[in-house]
Amino acid sequence: MRLGVAALLVAVCVCRVQQCVCFPNGSVAFSCGSMAPSHPPYTASTSSPPFTLSTSSATYRPGGVITVTVEVKNSSTEFQGFLLQARSRKGSEEVWPVGSFTNISRSLFTALHCNNMQNSTVSQASGVKKKKVQVMWEAPSNSNYRDVYFSATLVQDYTTFWVQMKSRTMTLDSSSAAGVRFMYLLMC
Repeated sequence: MRLGVAALLVAVCVCRVQQCVCFPNGSVAFSCGSMAPSHPPYTASTSSPPFTLSTSSATYRPGGVITVTVEVKNSSTEFQGFLLQARSRKGSEEVWPVGSFTNISRSLFTALHCNNMQNSTVSQASGVKKKKVQVMWEAPSNSNYRDVYFSATLVQDYTTFWVQMKSRTMTLDSSSAAGVRFMYLLMC
């Protein structure tokens, strides 16, 4: 009888540990859509995040590269984890992910394949605390997306995190989109 109780206790403990597994290596593809970490019983903070999410340009060109930066607002703050992807809106529908991250340092970042799109989302490669993250994003080669913004989830620690912080919206450089359409018409 004691062996049965011990086995049941071990099984319950294993199940409880599985609910609280952290992913310091950034392999969190299950969060691609919601961008929410699984940190039971905690929920996302509703306070103003102590981070900024910015882009190197207010516009983008098809196939162009943009630098995306996540940075703390004050020097005493750090973050352990992040999840970052580009998104767009078509009417009321949210389209994700858009484009891909390039030149990814595997020692610093984990590239994720969300919605079967290679390198479409990026996360941390370890739980090392950070003050700043900078990555390169390549816009899609077509101009189907119009306005694009970046969405980020930042994890300060297991109990404190912010979900889907948004960057300013980048608009499609219409002169380059017109050039792409003109070149397409010439080829047809």
